[in-house]
Amino acid sequence: MDPELQRRYRRLFRFYDVQADGVINVEGDFRQVAETLAARWQNRSAPFPNVLELLISTYQHETERRDLNHDGVVNEQEFVESHAQVVSAFARLPEQARAFIAKAAGGFFDCLDLDGDGVLELADLAAYAAAYGKPTAGIQANLARMLAAFQLPPDHLPKAVFLELVTQYWFDPSPDAPGRWLFDLDFGLPPQP
Repeated sequence: MDPELQRRYRRLFRFYDVQADGVINVEGDFRQVAETLAARWQNRSAPFPNVLELLISTYQHETERRDLNHDGVVNEQEFVESHAQVVSAFARLPEQARAFIAKAAGGFFDCLDLDGDGVLELADLAAYAAAYGKPTAGIQANLARMLAAFQLPPDHLPKAVFLELVTQYWFDPSPDAPGRWLFDLDFGLPPQP
């Protein structure tokens, strides 16, 4: 697997590792995230009958897929290695892979898009990062940087562009792919002393 993709997957693992204990699992890292994201739909018409159940089952499925030694948790090495088959499948069956991304990542997009207008706003992205306990101060600058590559306004992320960024993040090791900046929350912030 390309070293750049491995680097991205390691960064994503650290993003998902809410407890910062070197492993991810549903109860310790994802349940609270799912509850926080589902709670945003309070008093709104959700895109799915039970957003919380959908998020938990998605996190459960992905955790089981990544848990290569079946011990109930996923360490960083398992997380990276579990994506080798996914990367290979994308290379062999790109149309089917893009259809899967549209369904899976598109469904997740819909869980974040509170007003259902097909565009994520800064508040939606900040809520996602905050649910994982991550800083939100660099999101605006990072989003603007990604959207500039598509010649779009700096603060609204359309679903089609989101899906392209996700595809780039997971599968395009190019140093020019704007999707490589997903989960980069420190962009535009002053260096820490």
